[in-house]
Amino acid sequence: MTVLRAAAVTGLTLPRALEASGLDGGCALLTTPSAYRVASVTGGTCRTPEGVVDLSAVYEARVFTGEAELRWTGERAVLLAEDRASFPPAFDEEVEDLEALTTLDNHYLLWGVVDDSASPGPGWVALSSSRVGRLTVPMATAVPRSEGHHRRVRLLTREYVVVGDDHGNVHVAEERLIGFETYRAKGIA
Repeated sequence: MTVLRAAAVTGLTLPRALEASGLDGGCALLTTPSAYRVASVTGGTCRTPEGVVDLSAVYEARVFTGEAELRWTGERAVLLAEDRASFPPAFDEEVEDLEALTTLDNHYLLWGVVDDSASPGPGWVALSSSRVGRLTVPMATAVPRSEGHHRRVRLLTREYVVVGDDHGNVHVAEERLIGFETYRAKGIA
């Protein structure tokens, strides 16, 4: 059995929640009314290859490392992790733990293939697709070249499976974002 632990804090702006979370070096998915950005987190700020992101219009954020995920909406931040010892003191509102029967490691393939001609620089990968244009993703390691394979990126997640009712039915009750990884697909564009 795996326990997904959570704690919350209310009344923090996104920059203050980022600082309090301690998720420096993580990735952020940022939602505004007019844009959706993927950014890296450094010192309480979010950055893209173009520079520091203005967080004032962000109304929802998911920030994650391999160990924890911060979910922020408005002025409430919730931190999720399997190890409660990693929770900073600011997250002092208790949230009920989730006792999972098992966990499933999952992944989602991102749109586009690696486009070296649009590379934004070290620590970033550019993905291009005729359907959605260009997406930049923070990645510490470069996506290696491979003959005959399309270079792709996928988002890793961990699903928490619980027994959901008196009849023993199970379902995925929660999913935590983990990180990005390279993926080589033969013949898939």
